[in-house]
Amino acid sequence: MAFQWFLEQVIGNDVRFAIAGTDGCPMKSVVRRIGQQLFAALSGKGLAMLVNHGIADEKLKAVYADLDNLCALPEGCKAQYLRNPVSNHGYVQPGMEQFDTTKQELRHSYNITSLSAAAFPAQEDVPQFPQHAVPLAHDLTNLSRLPPATLLGCHAGMLRSEGGNASSMRLLYYPPVPPEDDERHEHHATYTRCGAHADCCTFTLLAQDSEGGLEVKLNGSEKWQAYVCIHTGQHTLANVDVHYVKLNGSEKWQAVGHLPGAILVQTGELLASWTTNLLPALVHRVVVPSGAYARARARHCVAFFCHPDNDATLPKFPQLPILAPAPPPPIFTPHLTLHHRLLNAAHHLQKRFRETYA
Repeated sequence: MAFQWFLEQVIGNDVRFAIAGTDGCPMKSVVRRIGQQLFAALSGKGLAMLVNHGIADEKLKAVYADLDNLCALPEGCKAQYLRNPVSNHGYVQPGMEQFDTTKQELRHSYNITSLSAAAFPAQEDVPQFPQHAVPLAHDLTNLSRLPPATLLGCHAGMLRSEGGNASSMRLLYYPPVPPEDDERHEHHATYTRCGAHADCCTFTLLAQDSEGGLEVKLNGSEKWQAYVCIHTGQHTLANVDVHYVKLNGSEKWQAVGHLPGAILVQTGELLASWTTNLLPALVHRVVVPSGAYARARARHCVAFFCHPDNDATLPKFPQLPILAPAPPPPIFTPHLTLHHRLLNAAHHLQKRFRETYA
Protein backbone atom coordinates (compact mmCIF):
# COMPACT_ATOMS: atom_id res chain seq x y z
CA MET A 1 0.00 0.00 0.00
CA ALA A 2 1.17 3.53 -0.72
CA PHE A 3 0.55 4.55 2.88
CA GLN A 4 2.69 1.71 4.24
CA TRP A 5 5.44 2.54 1.70
CA PHE A 6 5.45 6.20 2.71
CA LEU A 7 5.73 5.33 6.39
CA GLU A 8 8.68 3.05 5.64
CA GLN A 9 10.45 5.92 3.86
CA VAL A 10 10.20 8.34 6.79
CA ILE A 11 10.75 5.91 9.66
CA GLY A 12 13.93 6.61 11.55
CA ASN A 13 14.20 10.29 10.61
CA ASP A 14 15.29 12.43 13.55
CA VAL A 15 12.64 15.14 13.51
CA ARG A 16 12.26 17.10 16.73
CA PHE A 17 9.39 19.41 15.99
CA ALA A 18 5.77 18.39 16.57
CA ILE A 19 4.23 21.69 15.47
CA ALA A 20 3.61 21.79 11.73
CA GLY A 21 2.38 24.84 9.82
CA THR A 22 -0.30 24.18 7.20
CA ASP A 23 -0.62 27.64 5.66
CA GLY A 24 0.44 27.44 2.02
CA CYS A 25 2.94 24.66 1.24
CA PRO A 26 3.44 24.72 -2.55
CA MET A 27 6.79 22.91 -2.60
CA LYS A 28 6.96 19.12 -2.42
CA SER A 29 10.02 19.36 -0.19
CA VAL A 30 8.05 21.43 2.33
CA VAL A 31 5.14 18.99 2.26
CA ARG A 32 7.52 16.09 2.76
CA ARG A 33 9.26 17.82 5.66
CA ILE A 34 5.93 18.49 7.36
CA GLY A 35 4.91 14.90 6.71
CA GLN A 36 8.07 13.74 8.47
CA GLN A 37 7.38 16.04 11.40
CA LEU A 38 3.80 14.82 11.61
CA PHE A 39 4.81 11.16 11.47
CA ALA A 40 7.48 11.68 14.15
CA ALA A 41 4.95 13.36 16.43
CA LEU A 42 2.15 10.82 15.90
CA SER A 43 4.39 7.76 16.14
CA GLY A 44 6.22 8.99 19.24
CA LYS A 45 3.51 10.84 21.15
CA GLY A 46 0.24 10.04 19.40
CA LEU A 47 -0.56 13.70 18.85
CA ALA A 48 0.62 16.83 17.08
CA MET A 49 -0.37 20.49 17.04
CA LEU A 50 -1.50 22.22 13.86
CA VAL A 51 -1.07 25.98 13.59
CA ASN A 52 -1.88 28.42 10.78
CA HIS A 53 -4.85 26.22 9.92
CA GLY A 54 -7.11 29.12 8.96
CA ILE A 55 -10.02 28.43 11.34
CA ALA A 56 -10.85 31.64 13.19
CA ASP A 57 -11.14 31.51 16.97
CA GLU A 58 -14.42 33.45 16.73
CA LYS A 59 -16.05 30.46 15.02
CA LEU A 60 -15.09 28.23 17.93
CA LYS A 61 -16.28 30.72 20.53
CA ALA A 62 -19.65 30.96 18.78
CA VAL A 63 -20.36 27.22 19.06
CA TYR A 64 -19.07 27.18 22.65
CA ALA A 65 -21.68 29.81 23.48
CA ASP A 66 -24.36 27.82 21.64
CA LEU A 67 -23.61 24.72 23.71
CA ASP A 68 -23.69 26.81 26.90
CA ASN A 69 -27.14 28.06 25.91
CA LEU A 70 -28.32 24.51 25.25
CA CYS A 71 -27.05 23.25 28.61
CA ALA A 72 -28.82 26.13 30.38
CA LEU A 73 -32.23 25.07 29.04
CA PRO A 74 -34.72 23.38 31.40
CA GLU A 75 -34.33 19.61 31.61
CA GLY A 76 -37.66 19.01 29.92
CA CYS A 77 -36.67 21.19 26.99
CA LYS A 78 -33.25 19.54 26.60
CA ALA A 79 -34.87 16.10 26.61
CA GLN A 80 -36.32 16.64 23.14
CA TYR A 81 -32.82 17.13 21.76
CA LEU A 82 -31.22 14.01 23.26
CA ARG A 83 -28.91 11.91 21.09
CA ASN A 84 -30.57 9.67 18.53
CA PRO A 85 -28.93 6.23 18.94
CA VAL A 86 -29.36 5.47 15.23
CA SER A 87 -27.94 8.68 13.76
CA ASN A 88 -25.67 9.54 16.74
CA HIS A 89 -26.90 13.15 16.43
CA GLY A 90 -27.98 15.17 19.43
CA TYR A 91 -27.38 16.17 23.03
CA VAL A 92 -25.54 13.82 25.39
CA GLN A 93 -26.18 14.67 29.02
CA PRO A 94 -23.82 13.66 31.87
CA GLY A 95 -24.05 9.94 32.55
CA MET A 96 -25.27 8.90 29.10
CA GLU A 97 -21.75 8.13 27.88
CA GLN A 98 -19.24 6.50 30.24
CA PHE A 99 -15.59 5.66 29.66
CA ASP A 100 -14.80 5.13 33.37
CA THR A 101 -17.56 3.18 35.11
CA THR A 102 -15.98 3.74 38.54
CA LYS A 103 -16.52 7.51 38.46
CA GLN A 104 -19.19 9.99 37.45
CA GLU A 105 -18.09 11.90 34.37
CA LEU A 106 -18.87 15.63 34.38
CA ARG A 107 -19.44 16.27 30.71
CA HIS A 108 -22.08 17.68 28.37
CA SER A 109 -21.75 17.17 24.64
CA TYR A 110 -23.63 17.65 21.41
CA ASN A 111 -22.93 15.31 18.49
CA ILE A 112 -23.40 16.70 14.98
CA THR A 113 -23.82 14.10 12.23
CA SER A 114 -26.34 16.01 10.12
CA LEU A 115 -25.96 19.56 8.82
CA SER A 116 -29.66 19.99 8.12
CA ALA A 117 -31.15 22.94 10.01
CA ALA A 118 -34.03 20.69 11.07
CA ALA A 119 -31.60 18.48 13.01
CA PHE A 120 -30.61 21.32 15.37
CA PRO A 121 -32.49 22.74 18.36
CA ALA A 122 -35.23 25.24 17.60
CA GLN A 123 -34.14 28.82 16.97
CA GLU A 124 -36.11 30.06 19.97
CA ASP A 125 -34.14 27.70 22.23
CA VAL A 126 -30.62 28.11 20.79
CA PRO A 127 -30.57 30.98 18.26
CA GLN A 128 -28.17 30.75 15.30
CA PHE A 129 -26.91 27.28 16.27
CA PRO A 130 -26.82 25.80 12.73
CA GLN A 131 -25.57 29.09 11.29
CA HIS A 132 -22.51 28.76 13.54
CA ALA A 133 -22.00 24.98 13.50
CA VAL A 134 -22.39 24.20 9.79
CA PRO A 135 -19.57 26.48 8.48
CA LEU A 136 -17.27 25.20 11.22
CA ALA A 137 -18.06 21.60 10.26
CA HIS A 138 -17.17 22.37 6.64
CA ASP A 139 -13.89 23.99 7.73
CA LEU A 140 -12.92 20.99 9.86
CA THR A 141 -13.90 18.59 7.08
CA ASN A 142 -11.49 20.35 4.72
CA LEU A 143 -8.78 20.48 7.39
CA SER A 144 -9.21 16.77 8.13
CA ARG A 145 -7.88 15.91 4.66
CA LEU A 146 -4.53 17.58 5.31
CA PRO A 147 -2.93 15.17 7.86
CA PRO A 148 -3.41 11.97 5.80
CA ALA A 149 -2.57 13.80 2.56
CA THR A 150 0.63 15.16 4.12
CA LEU A 151 1.62 11.70 5.34
CA LEU A 152 0.90 10.23 1.93
CA GLY A 153 2.60 13.06 0.06
CA CYS A 154 -0.46 13.65 -2.12
CA HIS A 155 -2.96 16.46 -2.74
CA ALA A 156 -5.80 16.70 -0.21
CA GLY A 157 -8.35 16.67 -3.04
CA MET A 158 -7.48 13.03 -3.73
CA LEU A 159 -9.02 12.04 -0.38
CA ARG A 160 -12.57 13.14 -1.07
CA SER A 161 -15.03 10.35 -0.31
CA GLU A 162 -17.98 9.44 -2.50
CA GLY A 163 -19.45 6.96 -0.01
CA GLY A 164 -21.07 7.22 3.39
CA ASN A 165 -18.96 7.50 6.51
CA ALA A 166 -19.45 8.29 10.19
CA SER A 167 -17.29 11.42 10.46
CA SER A 168 -18.83 13.77 12.99
CA MET A 169 -18.27 16.95 14.97
CA ARG A 170 -18.77 17.02 18.72
CA LEU A 171 -19.11 20.05 20.97
CA LEU A 172 -18.03 19.46 24.57
CA TYR A 173 -18.66 21.39 27.77
CA TYR A 174 -17.05 20.47 31.09
CA PRO A 175 -18.68 22.47 33.91
CA PRO A 176 -16.70 24.07 36.75
CA VAL A 177 -15.99 21.95 39.83
CA PRO A 178 -16.98 23.44 43.22
CA PRO A 179 -14.07 24.71 45.34
CA GLU A 180 -12.71 22.60 48.19
CA ASP A 181 -14.62 24.52 50.86
CA ASP A 182 -17.94 23.99 49.06
CA GLU A 183 -20.24 21.54 50.84
CA ARG A 184 -20.62 19.69 47.52
CA HIS A 185 -16.89 19.08 47.19
CA GLU A 186 -16.92 15.82 49.15
CA HIS A 187 -18.97 14.22 46.40
CA HIS A 188 -16.44 15.17 43.74
CA ALA A 189 -13.85 12.67 44.97
CA THR A 190 -15.48 10.16 42.63
CA TYR A 191 -15.83 12.60 39.72
CA THR A 192 -13.77 12.99 36.57
CA ARG A 193 -14.34 14.84 33.33
CA CYS A 194 -13.68 12.02 30.88
CA GLY A 195 -12.38 8.51 31.49
CA ALA A 196 -9.37 7.03 29.70
CA HIS A 197 -10.04 5.84 26.16
CA ALA A 198 -8.79 5.89 22.59
CA ASP A 199 -10.99 7.35 19.87
CA CYS A 200 -12.66 4.75 17.63
CA CYS A 201 -11.79 6.55 14.38
CA THR A 202 -8.75 7.17 12.19
CA PHE A 203 -7.78 10.42 13.90
CA THR A 204 -9.37 13.33 15.75
CA LEU A 205 -8.98 17.08 15.35
CA LEU A 206 -9.40 18.78 18.72
CA ALA A 207 -9.74 22.49 19.46
CA GLN A 208 -9.92 23.61 23.10
CA ASP A 209 -10.27 26.89 24.92
CA SER A 210 -7.99 26.03 27.86
CA GLU A 211 -5.92 23.22 29.32
CA GLY A 212 -8.59 22.00 31.69
CA GLY A 213 -7.12 18.59 32.56
CA LEU A 214 -6.40 16.86 29.23
CA GLU A 215 -3.80 14.12 29.75
CA VAL A 216 -2.28 11.51 27.44
CA LYS A 217 -0.84 8.14 28.37
CA LEU A 218 2.82 7.81 27.52
CA ASN A 219 3.36 5.04 24.98
CA GLY A 220 5.03 1.99 26.48
CA SER A 221 4.70 3.23 30.07
CA GLU A 222 2.59 0.27 31.19
CA LYS A 223 4.14 -2.71 32.91
CA TRP A 224 2.97 -6.19 31.97
CA GLN A 225 3.15 -9.50 33.79
CA ALA A 226 3.60 -12.57 31.60
CA TYR A 227 1.92 -15.82 32.60
CA VAL A 228 3.08 -19.01 30.87
CA CYS A 229 0.61 -21.89 30.71
CA ILE A 230 1.91 -25.32 29.65
CA HIS A 231 -0.71 -27.83 28.52
CA THR A 232 0.42 -31.44 28.41
CA GLY A 233 -1.35 -34.62 27.40
CA GLN A 234 -0.55 -38.29 27.64
CA HIS A 235 -0.04 -38.75 23.92
CA THR A 236 0.51 -35.16 22.73
CA LEU A 237 3.33 -32.67 22.74
CA ALA A 238 3.16 -29.80 25.20
CA ASN A 239 1.39 -26.62 24.11
CA VAL A 240 2.56 -23.30 25.52
CA ASP A 241 0.31 -20.27 25.92
CA VAL A 242 1.56 -16.88 27.10
CA HIS A 243 -0.91 -14.41 28.60
CA TYR A 244 -0.04 -10.78 29.40
CA VAL A 245 -1.79 -8.92 32.22
CA LYS A 246 -1.29 -5.19 32.72
CA LEU A 247 -0.29 -4.19 36.23
CA ASN A 248 -2.81 -1.72 37.64
CA GLY A 249 -1.52 1.82 38.07
CA SER A 250 1.69 1.18 36.13
CA GLU A 251 0.98 3.56 33.25
CA LYS A 252 2.25 7.14 33.24
CA TRP A 253 0.24 10.19 32.17
CA GLN A 254 1.36 13.57 30.89
CA ALA A 255 -0.64 16.79 30.83
CA VAL A 256 -1.15 18.38 27.40
CA GLY A 257 -0.31 22.05 27.43
CA HIS A 258 -2.49 24.63 25.74
CA LEU A 259 -1.17 26.53 22.72
CA PRO A 260 -3.77 29.22 21.90
CA GLY A 261 -5.11 28.84 18.38
CA ALA A 262 -3.61 25.38 17.78
CA ILE A 263 -5.64 22.31 16.85
CA LEU A 264 -4.53 18.92 18.14
CA VAL A 265 -4.30 15.88 15.88
CA GLN A 266 -4.85 12.66 17.85
CA THR A 267 -4.41 9.17 16.42
CA GLY A 268 -7.33 6.74 16.66
CA GLU A 269 -7.87 2.99 16.71
CA LEU A 270 -8.34 2.56 12.98
CA LEU A 271 -5.13 4.38 12.08
CA ALA A 272 -3.32 2.15 14.56
CA SER A 273 -4.82 -0.89 12.86
CA TRP A 274 -3.94 0.15 9.32
CA THR A 275 -0.34 1.03 10.25
CA THR A 276 0.16 -2.11 12.37
CA ASN A 277 0.52 0.15 15.41
CA LEU A 278 3.30 2.27 13.88
CA LEU A 279 0.95 5.14 14.68
CA PRO A 280 -0.53 3.87 17.96
CA ALA A 281 -3.96 4.97 19.12
CA LEU A 282 -3.65 7.80 21.63
CA VAL A 283 -5.12 6.87 25.01
CA HIS A 284 -6.24 10.06 26.72
CA ARG A 285 -8.44 11.31 29.54
CA VAL A 286 -9.65 14.57 31.04
CA VAL A 287 -9.16 14.82 34.79
CA VAL A 288 -10.47 17.38 37.25
CA PRO A 289 -7.68 19.99 37.57
CA SER A 290 -5.93 20.24 40.92
CA GLY A 291 -5.61 24.03 41.03
CA ALA A 292 -8.50 26.04 42.45
CA TYR A 293 -8.50 28.49 39.54
CA ALA A 294 -8.56 25.75 36.90
CA ARG A 295 -11.25 23.81 38.78
CA ALA A 296 -13.47 26.89 38.88
CA ARG A 297 -13.27 27.34 35.10
CA ALA A 298 -15.44 25.59 32.56
CA ARG A 299 -13.72 23.81 29.67
CA HIS A 300 -14.94 23.86 26.06
CA CYS A 301 -13.78 21.75 23.14
CA VAL A 302 -14.68 20.94 19.57
CA ALA A 303 -13.72 17.45 18.41
CA PHE A 304 -13.92 16.36 14.79
CA PHE A 305 -13.80 12.56 14.46
CA CYS A 306 -12.49 11.44 11.08
CA HIS A 307 -13.86 8.09 9.93
CA PRO A 308 -13.27 6.09 6.76
CA ASP A 309 -16.09 4.92 4.52
CA ASN A 310 -18.41 2.59 6.38
CA ASP A 311 -17.46 -0.47 4.33
CA ALA A 312 -13.70 -0.08 4.88
CA THR A 313 -12.36 -3.33 6.35
CA LEU A 314 -10.08 -3.57 9.35
CA PRO A 315 -6.99 -5.76 9.00
CA LYS A 316 -5.94 -7.92 11.91
CA PHE A 317 -2.68 -7.42 13.80
CA PRO A 318 -0.12 -10.19 13.24
CA GLN A 319 0.15 -12.75 16.02
CA LEU A 320 2.83 -11.96 18.58
CA PRO A 321 5.61 -14.56 18.82
CA ILE A 322 5.49 -16.65 21.99
CA LEU A 323 9.06 -15.89 23.02
CA ALA A 324 8.96 -12.16 22.27
CA PRO A 325 10.65 -10.06 25.02
CA ALA A 326 7.69 -8.99 27.18
CA PRO A 327 5.58 -7.38 24.44
CA PRO A 328 2.30 -5.83 25.57
CA PRO A 329 -0.68 -6.64 23.37
CA PRO A 330 -1.71 -3.91 20.91
CA ILE A 331 -4.19 -1.35 22.19
CA PHE A 332 -6.71 -2.18 19.50
CA THR A 333 -7.53 -5.62 18.13
CA PRO A 334 -10.15 -5.80 15.36
CA HIS A 335 -13.12 -7.99 16.13
CA LEU A 336 -14.38 -10.91 14.07
CA THR A 337 -17.92 -11.73 12.97
CA LEU A 338 -19.54 -15.10 13.58
CA HIS A 339 -18.28 -16.12 10.15
CA HIS A 340 -14.71 -15.09 11.10
CA ARG A 341 -14.67 -12.21 8.68
CA LEU A 342 -13.10 -8.92 9.64
CA LEU A 343 -15.48 -6.21 10.70
CA ASN A 344 -15.77 -3.04 8.70
CA ALA A 345 -15.49 0.47 10.10
CA ALA A 346 -19.24 0.85 10.68
CA HIS A 347 -19.42 -2.37 12.72
CA HIS A 348 -16.48 -1.30 14.85
CA LEU A 349 -18.03 2.09 15.58
CA GLN A 350 -21.38 0.58 16.59
CA LYS A 351 -19.61 -1.83 18.94
CA ARG A 352 -17.83 1.05 20.65
CA PHE A 353 -21.13 2.95 20.99
CA ARG A 354 -22.71 -0.06 22.72
CA GLU A 355 -19.80 -0.13 25.16
CA THR A 356 -19.90 3.55 26.13
CA TYR A 357 -23.51 4.72 25.87
CA ALA A 358 -25.92 3.78 28.64
